[in-house]
Amino acid sequence: MADSKQTLSNRLTKLHQRMEEAQVDAYLVLSSDAHLNEYAPEYTRRRTAITGFRGSAGDALICADGSHIFVDSRYHIQADDEVDHDNFRVHKLGLAEEKTLSQWLTEMEKERGSLRVGFDPFVVSMQAHAAYKAALKSADSALVPVYDNLVDAVWDEQPAPPANPVFQLSDDLTGRGVAEKLSDIRKEMEDAGATVLVLTKLDETAWATNLRGTDIAYNPVFESYLVIDRERATCFTRVSPPAEVTDALASLIAFEPYEAYADAMKGYGAEAAGMVWLDPSGTTMGTRLMLHEEQKLLERPNPTVALKAIKNEAEIAASRNSHRHASAAKIRSFKRLQDSINAGETVSEEGYCQILYEEYASEEGFYDLSFTTIAATGANGAIVHYADASPDVPLQDGELFLVDSGVQLMGGTTDDTRTVIVGEPSDRQKEVYTLVLKGHINLAMQKFPEGTGGVALDALARTFLWNAGLDYGHGTGHGVGAFLNVHEGPQRITPRGGDEPFKVGMIVSNEPGYYEGGWGGVRLENLYVVVPADEMPGHPDGRKWLGMESLTLIPFEKKLIDWDQLTSSELEWLEGYHLRVWDTIGPMLEGADREWLREACQTP
Repeated sequence: MADSKQTLSNRLTKLHQRMEEAQVDAYLVLSSDAHLNEYAPEYTRRRTAITGFRGSAGDALICADGSHIFVDSRYHIQADDEVDHDNFRVHKLGLAEEKTLSQWLTEMEKERGSLRVGFDPFVVSMQAHAAYKAALKSADSALVPVYDNLVDAVWDEQPAPPANPVFQLSDDLTGRGVAEKLSDIRKEMEDAGATVLVLTKLDETAWATNLRGTDIAYNPVFESYLVIDRERATCFTRVSPPAEVTDALASLIAFEPYEAYADAMKGYGAEAAGMVWLDPSGTTMGTRLMLHEEQKLLERPNPTVALKAIKNEAEIAASRNSHRHASAAKIRSFKRLQDSINAGETVSEEGYCQILYEEYASEEGFYDLSFTTIAATGANGAIVHYADASPDVPLQDGELFLVDSGVQLMGGTTDDTRTVIVGEPSDRQKEVYTLVLKGHINLAMQKFPEGTGGVALDALARTFLWNAGLDYGHGTGHGVGAFLNVHEGPQRITPRGGDEPFKVGMIVSNEPGYYEGGWGGVRLENLYVVVPADEMPGHPDGRKWLGMESLTLIPFEKKLIDWDQLTSSELEWLEGYHLRVWDTIGPMLEGADREWLREACQTP
């Protein structure tokens, strides 16, 4: 339950007092935690505890004379709804003339002459710290590390840290044993000249150890650090794995208490020997400050990022299997929804979520959702990360219904989005849906040479929306883990930023959309695995051609398609996709469910 406006205001007042005692003019309250998770455990959701804003991304800057929160386009509407505008100014990043947090620090410094900005070094990445430091130009300004988090001091109801069991995945699902993975990592370390590698992000530790946990909702990871040197790996975790697991891994990994990490890092720091590899985007300043000032550092993305991005045959097989079952479950949920509506029953957003969860949970190997289901009807569909499916908001005739969901199942992680219509669509709903669908198909059909990154591919999904004067504010695609986090890098499809080349075995989403306040939203998302395009003729410079094979197998909403707007090649792709859906999922269904799918996959 969200905290009351009065509770938030009281905490903010107390925080101002703590800032005065710490002698800082401003204080950073970020969405991140000590492991820079996208989805942080409850006890670290400090930004929410101060601002009331519950989105997974967005940072706050607390000032006694008026505070600020910075959110990207996914959260513009949500922040307006959840943040007290008497205490916070909402900065909607991406809008013309809006400033980022770093740019705002520069502006504040200009106005005040100097600025002391307090921060908890254990929730600020080295990369972010460098950006904030660069924003302060005056010699009298400073970033001030405050080791006892000031929000913790005013958050009386702060939950306790998790202490959940840790379990091991079989090599049948991971495809590679821990010894092989550590050997690959050490090879990268040796080539780079590093003697120690520090992993602080939880999915990286989980991947390297083939261990999983439940410390973060929907992400099968456990709070831990992993320090790897040329001879030894040490995992610092709140709860050790079962004895049979630690015994089996004894020659590879030593397990120590989570709290021992600080002393271990100070030990490395006291020696100031060799070279320590820290990933600036994945390591906090807290870790960096524990090392000796003279310590030689290698600052670059750590090797597990690229290694885990390329799925092996076992991981791809598990992903294909999990998507088949997740797709079958979602198809059954849409059939149940249609039956309820046809029977004149009222179905709420939350009611549909329950239907979908029941269908997911009925599948063998179901473990958990991979994120909070987004079930947004009507105007709520314009909130890109709408996570508050309501029992009091019914699906109504003539409204779009956007459902973005996924599961952790059978060693795989799924994520898909379908937008459907309740009743009959309007011409504009069909127009927008078809533009989004054409963009999805355009990207799905594309062949591209080795070395191509997501920036080159992003415009393919936007071209039809752009030509109609429309656009969407989020990226088109993100990487997905193997029974791990639903969002992972380095690969992504985006109009700007990092441009990691796609490689065979990477999994990426394709999710163009359109959102309009008061009207609603359309998003169409499949996950694809990058595969060789051997049918293509040779590339002029000898590079291999690549393409994408859909893992998601769910029909698109026929009633929302303006069929006359599809080209022959788009229609051919869609008919081929629906035939594959029918051939693969049809045998998994029975009776009325099977007949519903048959109808959904037929071209009018």
